[in-house]
Amino acid sequence: MEQSGSFQTTLVNFLLQGSVSVPVILLQEYKQVGLTEKDVMILIHLINFQEKEWNPLPSIQLLESRMHMNYEEISNALHHMVQHGFIELEDVTDENGLQSERYSLTPLYRQLAANYIGRQTHEIEEENAYQGLFQLFEREFGRALSPFECETLSRWIDEDGYSDDLIEAALREAVFCGKVSFRYIDRILLEWQRNQIQTSEQAFEYTRRFRSKGVLYKQMKPTEMDTGNFSFYNWVSQE
Repeated sequence: MEQSGSFQTTLVNFLLQGSVSVPVILLQEYKQVGLTEKDVMILIHLINFQEKEWNPLPSIQLLESRMHMNYEEISNALHHMVQHGFIELEDVTDENGLQSERYSLTPLYRQLAANYIGRQTHEIEEENAYQGLFQLFEREFGRALSPFECETLSRWIDEDGYSDDLIEAALREAVFCGKVSFRYIDRILLEWQRNQIQTSEQAFEYTRRFRSKGVLYKQMKPTEMDTGNFSFYNWVSQE
């Protein structure tokens, strides 16, 4: 019983040491900023040394004694993080005027915060552009899009990888041709994809080339040619 009580006391003493505050943003963003799992484990040890053990500059040998990494691996990882601005060695002076060095994690937190803010801003901009594209289609169609049409538009963006500008250019082309339908727009996008058209500028030049060569006459119905309405390229010739 005495031995069991001693073990419990030791365990309680360990628990009383508390926990280390690892920022959630470090776990969320470390991959995006270029840190590895080994880098993060070293950073967690540095946080622990600073918060719980009052050791702002633990030696590589001390880190090695607690990790499954050898001296060279830890040294290289620390050098990499210093070189890429994640941590830095800074001089500090205590209340007695004694100078020493410590690892500063402030550059790390700045990079993590900047990456998080930049990613959030990018996602908001993408969402705004996404909504703007849907609204543009609804304006041109003069009605709300059906669930199938919304799904098709989402597929063009998420699965087919068409840019917003290219989809908008295909919509403008369909409107110009007087054939405002998702099937027609899809055929335009497929035609552009087959010809490696990736930007709205390339699409404009591609359609201009067809019109200037008079290829359109072969695609037109006789009644359309008689009326002189031959300024567009009939992307779906079987219609």
